[in-house]
Amino acid sequence: MIKSNSSNNESGKNVRTDERLQEKLIERYFQQLDLNDVHVSPTDAEFDSKKVYNKILGAIEEEPVIVKRSYSKWLVAASFLAVFAMLSWYYRFTILNYVSPIHTLEVAAANGSVTNITLGDGTKIWLNGGSKLKYPETFRGELREIAIEGEAFFDVAHDADKPFIVHTGDISTHVLGTSFNIKAYADEHELKVDVASGKVGVAPSANSGLEFKTVFLSPAEGVIYDKNKRSIIKATNIDLSVISGWKENKLVFKNTPLNDVVSTLKRKFSYTINIDKNLTACNISADFTNVPLKDIMAVIARLVKGKATLNGNVYYIKGKGC
Repeated sequence: MIKSNSSNNESGKNVRTDERLQEKLIERYFQQLDLNDVHVSPTDAEFDSKKVYNKILGAIEEEPVIVKRSYSKWLVAASFLAVFAMLSWYYRFTILNYVSPIHTLEVAAANGSVTNITLGDGTKIWLNGGSKLKYPETFRGELREIAIEGEAFFDVAHDADKPFIVHTGDISTHVLGTSFNIKAYADEHELKVDVASGKVGVAPSANSGLEFKTVFLSPAEGVIYDKNKRSIIKATNIDLSVISGWKENKLVFKNTPLNDVVSTLKRKFSYTINIDKNLTACNISADFTNVPLKDIMAVIARLVKGKATLNGNVYYIKGKGC
């Protein structure tokens, strides 16, 4: 009997322990419920408590376990690396230019001379008399940019990843690898770009205020930009021997306005040449290579049905016109 009582006592203790555990589980379950949203009807006032208890216990046992993983450290690290990469890409040239600045070089060709320059990328430039060229000592970044005032012939080294851009006031000329001539003297009202080989794009400079679309040129094509009218026209069937002959010290004109002829002669011979206003409409076609200036003046005077006179270092041409 004593043994039986002991077993019963132990069994009672186990039952009470299970009941306390179940009470705690039920208490936790009800804590998770939002009783404000529970509406009890009169028919639910009496219910089977044991049945409800078993249902609650089953719900607790079936409650899924959600494991939350923290990715915050990885996200912070990834964000830091992304920002660092962007800043490195954006400031790579800015910082490099600050630490190791690139100097701008300038070359000027004296009147009556032709100066040859080879840039660091292999591009060759012939600079005509009275012209100036500005360029960096080395090309850094995604573009190769230079600026000229006057006339120059370019044989640009090909680099598909770095376009070559020539700035001439209101106009910019864009190429990858080609040869072309630019005439952009400050004292002339026309700017000309003529292509010898490859393809060239002529576009307005960033701050020019011009709105025309890029003009694409092939060999023997060119553009004439009127600085006064701020207009541009495309030309075809360009005589390249006339356009680039100057770099070989040739002096050839073909249907060239007399004003342009006079400007060229001034720079080549360093003389002042004045003509009557009524002669500005005349066009000249002639080959004056290796011809003295006084003989050139005599030929022009005959073409305009006039006379050329010299007073000191100044020539005057008067005539009836063409």
